[in-house]
This record gives sequence, C-alpha cells and structure tokens, in this order.
Amino acid sequence: MRASPPAVASDGRQVVIRTALTSDRDDALAPLEVRVPAAAVDLLDPTATPGAAVLATIAAARGEDLVIEGRVDARAAAGAAALAGLLSTWWGTGPVTVEVEETITAAAPGTGVGLFFSRGVDSWSTLLDRFDAPEGERVTHLVWVQHGQQPGDGAIETALGEGHRRVAAELGLELVTLSTSARAHLDHHRRWIDLFGPVLVGTALHLGAGLRTLVLTGDSAADVHSRTGADPDVVRLLGREGCAVVLGNPDRSRGQRVTHILGSPLARSTLQVCWEGRMAGNCGRCLKCLLTMTDLATAGDPDPAAGFDQPLDADAVRALPLGPVMAPFMEGLVGDVPPRYEDVRRAWSDAWDRAHDVEPRPRWGDHDPPGLAGPGVPERVATALRATTGQAVAPAPAPLGWRPGAVPLRPSLTRHDEVRTLVATNPDRPCAWAVIEHHVRDGAVDGHQVALARRLATVHGDGPCYLPGIVTAPRQPPVLGPDAVVALLRASRARLWWRPDGDLEPLRVVEAIEQGCLPLQVMPAGPARDLAAELHPSLAPLVVAEEAVATLDLSPAGVTRLLAPAADHLLAGSAEHDLLAGAYR
Repeated sequence: MRASPPAVASDGRQVVIRTALTSDRDDALAPLEVRVPAAAVDLLDPTATPGAAVLATIAAARGEDLVIEGRVDARAAAGAAALAGLLSTWWGTGPVTVEVEETITAAAPGTGVGLFFSRGVDSWSTLLDRFDAPEGERVTHLVWVQHGQQPGDGAIETALGEGHRRVAAELGLELVTLSTSARAHLDHHRRWIDLFGPVLVGTALHLGAGLRTLVLTGDSAADVHSRTGADPDVVRLLGREGCAVVLGNPDRSRGQRVTHILGSPLARSTLQVCWEGRMAGNCGRCLKCLLTMTDLATAGDPDPAAGFDQPLDADAVRALPLGPVMAPFMEGLVGDVPPRYEDVRRAWSDAWDRAHDVEPRPRWGDHDPPGLAGPGVPERVATALRATTGQAVAPAPAPLGWRPGAVPLRPSLTRHDEVRTLVATNPDRPCAWAVIEHHVRDGAVDGHQVALARRLATVHGDGPCYLPGIVTAPRQPPVLGPDAVVALLRASRARLWWRPDGDLEPLRVVEAIEQGCLPLQVMPAGPARDLAAELHPSLAPLVVAEEAVATLDLSPAGVTRLLAPAADHLLAGSAEHDLLAGAYR
C-alpha cells in the first residue's frame, strides 16, 4: 500500500486533508480524509506526519506493507514502523513493514494540552484530574473526533457536539471538532476498541502545531495490557517530536473513575456512554449503558439510571452477549456489586457463564417471589453472606424453608431487638388481618389471594388488602413501595397468603415476623396437614387449612399465643449464621 503526500484544500468552513491511497491488490482504496475547522488552520501540520500512525494501523489491519510519501517527523516515522509491526503481530496479519521516503525534524512544540473527550466515564475522570493541574499539564483544548459511518450519524453527531460545547463553555475550554474517514478503512477488519488510539491521535495531530501534549484515556489503568487501542505498548509509539501522547488517569481502575465523576454534578449530569443505541443520550440497554449503570450503582449513586432511557434491569443484563473484551471488568461486576443490586450481579454472572458454556449453579432466591416489605431473597442472602464471608456467592446445597433439611431464612442479627419490640406491641394494632401478596403468578392472575381477602373480610371484618401485579407487565414494580407495605403490616396483627403446596414460604414468614406480624399460610386441607406435620411445633400453627379460616382466632390474645413462639423460633438464629451454616453444611 502506498500513501501519497497529503493534499490540503479549504471550502471556507473546513480544511480538508486528503491522502490518496493505492494498493497492489485488486481493491480500490478511497482516500483517507481528515477535516479540521477553518478557524484552526494556523495550527495545521501540513506534512505527512499526522497520518503516519493511522496509515500504519490500516496497513497492519490489511496485512500489507506500507510506503509513505511526503515528509514525516523522524520520531513519528519510527513509531509508525514499530506500531505496524506490533499490531500485525497481535492480529496475526504480519509481518508488516513501513517505509517513509523522507524524514524531517519537527517544528517547535506548541503550548496546548488536548484531551480526547467524549463525556464518557474515562475522559470525564481525566478532565477532572487535569482541569486544575499546574500550567503545562492543565487541559486547554477538548478534542472531539467524528466518524460519520452510518446514515443518520450527522444528526446524532450534531446533538452530541452541542452537549460537548455546553461542557466546554461551562469550563471555559476550547472545543476542537475534527472528523476522519479512517473507520471506513478499518471497521470491517477490526473492532473499534482495537483501533481508537492510533485513529484519534493521528487525527488530532493535524493540529499538532498548537499542542505539546495529547491525553488519551483508555478503559483500564496504565499497568493493564489489554491489546486494545489504548494499550500502553501502543500509546508509547504514538505522537511526534514536540507533541507527546500520554495516558490519562493512569492509576485509576474503571470503578475508581466512576466514583471520581460522582463528585462532579456536571460530569454526572452530562455523562454520555452509549455506543450502540444510535442516539445522542444513553439508551440504557446496550452493553456500555448497562455496564456504566452497574458501575454507578456499585459506586453508590443513589439513582444509577439517571440520564439513561431505561432502568438498570437484570433481564437486560442477562441477555447480553459477552465477549473476551469484558474479561477485565468481570471481577468487579461479579464481586463488588452491592447487595441492593444482587439481581443485577447475578445477571452479569449468568451472562458470563453462558458465554463460556458454564452450567447454571443452584442459588437461593432465583425462584422465590419478590420482596414486598423489604429486600427479596437474593438481596438478603447477599447481605448475610457478605457480612460473614465478604462474598455474595456461596453453595446452595438445600432449599430455603422450614421443613427438615431446609435452610431457614431468619431476620438479620441487627434487627432482633427491633423485632422483639414490634412483637410485644402487636396486641395494640387496630386491624386483625392483612393480605399483601402478588396476585399475578406464572403469567396469570392468582384468584386465590382475592378470594382469601374476601373470606377474611366476611368473617373477621375489614383489613388492609394490597394485591400488586399486572398480567401484561409482570416485572413492573408495585406502586406501593416497601415503606408503605411496612406501614400496612404494622397496622395488622396477622398477615395471610395462599399457597397450593410446598413449604412454609420463607420470605413471607420473615417479612411478617420482622414487622411483628403473625404469618399465616393458607393451603388446601391435605397439603396443610402434611406440611404442619413436618414443621417445628412453634411453626406448625402457621399453616392454616382453607376450611379453618372462618374459625381462626385473630383477637389480640389469640394472635399473641401463636406469634410469640414463632418469633422466638425465628430469632433463635440469624440470617448471617444460618445461611453460612446452610451453605457449608
């Protein structure tokens, strides 16, 4: 492949630098074009130096030797030759050589510091670091490179540019917008993540006469060799004499960068990470959006979905196809996500296991009903295990429940005193009963919950009834949040729900006891009789045959007679102790 000396032309608004390309192969090559604002023409480097790294990357991707006509800075020429050799070795296309017909000594360095800026996590964190840096290190220019690869990109890039300009104006920095056609030569050969460093730097160096430093931020700390476009071994080969290229944020991991930007309201409110949603904004469903929302949740953002068009959703995460590029992130995603987002943590783990053909492992809570008066089972399990082992993952050799051999789900040790106080004041509550239960199960309305509430109202008088669930939107969260449900339970002496079979529902039992409320599971006569026979004597009365609902004693004294021993039984252990013991029994 041969690259002609760059030709420069202007249309009054933009300066176009066009490098003609020819190849001994059959395919005709379009020229490599870079467009810079006409207002920046005084900063223009008219030599072949800026394009050397981009041309070397194209040659390596094609597996084709390169000759660069025109003058190239000696350092940039050596870097281009080494870059082509490195990339072609990594990519298995080599060996590829680069010949530069004329080398020169670069002009005097400029004075500016340019930062490649996309409003993503990495570039924002670097900008925050360098905004108040000493003279010579402080960012003076935000550099934004456009690519315009698909129809409609123009409108999207216009909208993105408006966001970049608002940030630049807010911070008193100059925004320089350039564009390149490099991706038209490269995207069908390699992933963008493999290419972005040389392409961005090679484009920005066209304004190298005004810059002494270009700051490129990769997706990892400087000691991580990921063989991507910001790998330290790539970055050291970029730049020219008088204009160095350095890695931004070299000491921070991805998670630390996310935490960093949470300290800046401007950074958080203008965050732009979406790369697949085909939009200016954040779709909330692509890999980058879901990864960033998870990182924000891990960093303690109270609303990690703010600025995204969709909430952080475990099902969306679970459906992601995860490739090897995600390997550096998985330790944090699987190990650091807080218990509040345990369903999301599990979803990342599931997606990674599926990508590697790992069989699913039993876990507590995967098939339990969601929590209504507090955390669901996955969050409770993760909280308890992290308190004892520091990890959210443990074996699940037996199911949760109260039958012999099952693992009990008890209140956390930190709540025991509160629970005892609530149990003691149960007789003072105004309502005899409450039915608070999802009435959509397995995609259909479960009429038993409604029938139970009506039966209770007929026999025992009015009581709170809340039956959330929409058949057409089964994952829609309840309108009433946990605080409201807690208030209903604390106004009621007993909480009842229907189950056709199975064990005493572990989550509903612990939710009721935690609010000082008597849990009663109503069942058909046969299953109720069989289950009660298996349970501890203090728990057996919590199983009620449906025919016995009319004769239940829900008076203050009648409830206390059943509640006190049941509460004592649950408080004889703790979530922290019993889940750990159950996992490693």
